[in-house]
Amino acid sequence: MSVANVQQQTGAQWLLRSASRAGIRMCFANPGTTELPFVTALDSVPEVRPVLSLFEGVCSGAADGYFRISRKPAMVLTHLGPGFANSIANFHNARRARSAIFNVIGDHMTWHLAADAPLASDIDSLARPVSAGVWRADSAEALQRGTLAALGQLHGKDAGIATLILPMDMQSVPIDAPLADFVAGPSMGTHDHHAVEALAARIRKKERVLLLLGDDALAEKALLQASRLAGLPQLELIGETFPATSEHGGGLPAIRRFPYLAEQAHPYLLEFDCVALIGAKPPVAFFGSEGYPSFLGDPARIITVSRPGSGGLEALEQLADVLNAPAPFLAAPDRISDVMLGEDLTPASASQVIAAHLPENAIVSAEGGTLGFPFNQLAYGAARHTTIVLTGGAIGQGLPSAFGASMAAPDRKVVALQSDGSALFTPQALWSMARESANVVVLIASNRRYQVLQNEMKRTGNLPQTPAVQNLLSISGPDVDWQALSAGFGVPSKRVASVSELRRAFQAAIAEPGPALIEVMLP
Repeated sequence: MSVANVQQQTGAQWLLRSASRAGIRMCFANPGTTELPFVTALDSVPEVRPVLSLFEGVCSGAADGYFRISRKPAMVLTHLGPGFANSIANFHNARRARSAIFNVIGDHMTWHLAADAPLASDIDSLARPVSAGVWRADSAEALQRGTLAALGQLHGKDAGIATLILPMDMQSVPIDAPLADFVAGPSMGTHDHHAVEALAARIRKKERVLLLLGDDALAEKALLQASRLAGLPQLELIGETFPATSEHGGGLPAIRRFPYLAEQAHPYLLEFDCVALIGAKPPVAFFGSEGYPSFLGDPARIITVSRPGSGGLEALEQLADVLNAPAPFLAAPDRISDVMLGEDLTPASASQVIAAHLPENAIVSAEGGTLGFPFNQLAYGAARHTTIVLTGGAIGQGLPSAFGASMAAPDRKVVALQSDGSALFTPQALWSMARESANVVVLIASNRRYQVLQNEMKRTGNLPQTPAVQNLLSISGPDVDWQALSAGFGVPSKRVASVSELRRAFQAAIAEPGPALIEVMLP
């Protein structure tokens, strides 16, 4: 770290200029009164682009999507404890995705906090569960220390959400401290070399082996190494259920997602003599299920080769080398076709249309399971694309994350596979897409119900009997008018009820720049 550019400036200007030197170029913001000096400071730091969202959960979800695609941290600016609280669900998802985000929360004047004004709250306690570190800038010196520490938290293998609580008067305090130049060190991949050797020995003995890939092991370079292993007998490859990003299509190995339900996942793991974790955590049940352990599979058969974010590529390369596997290769793409589908529009047929016509180098934001899981089964046969999914299980991530991804890569088409129920958590993202002319096509799986809850009711035997209770699982009566809602936010939309209508609407949407929404009417 070296110092430069010593000049007197406000605390907010100093913070923004330091953030710019740390590589931050985007600030997803929903400011209020206590952030007005910060907003003014943005005028003098054009390197950091402010982007308004109408809801704080869109800001945090957008910063998450932005990082997942660009691998560069963005800033989020929210207003006091209640404003920040609106963003927590998507910060939870971002934490599970191991996304690096500079989270700035405005607070009351330092001298006003003792008054316990109506909007005062314990921001520190709200922020800690979703933050890798929390700093409070209650003096000019604390502002400098906290900013430098927070920006440092954004880099390296332990990077995460760095939260700075910034009182209003500290945004205007004069600071003449030097700015800091941040140079991110190389990310050194580490994996267990002995575990690789032991794994190779078991593969040579023709034991049934599962490679459970996650995080960096689902990147393109790692999957090319995995392609060397794909033809080995008794060996299977699978991806973790909810990866932050994964690469698919264009001849890459077919990597489906690990089963979501414990009653499927646990017996599946028991089919193998060895389960090797490469970039993945030990698999656990998403919810506790009677008759199944929380930690799935047989722990005695599970070995950790590399941990998330550390050495997945190197582990796969070493394993392939030890086994004298052939050079990395892309298989001849076997593209999905939708020619013989007929006209019935179902989750399966809709997913096949999308896979068949997905543009090259697209980004797929798959939050809803209605389209997301069927699409994943076909992703190997689609054009080359990157997928981001709901890492932490807190719904309302898909639309904001798609928006953030489009801001990170405006030249790539983003396709959001979204269910109607979860889309209603953060529909304000549509307005941000319209304002920024985001290159996003949103497909709403419109079945007018919380399908995942209805499925869970059936599998757990908790079946409601009275209409009032059954209505807790339905979002019909009245049906949401997605065309009117989308138009109100400035995004053009269409409603489709057949395969041919979806095909025409999707082809037209991907051919045009800017946002579009397609409501896919499902039974």
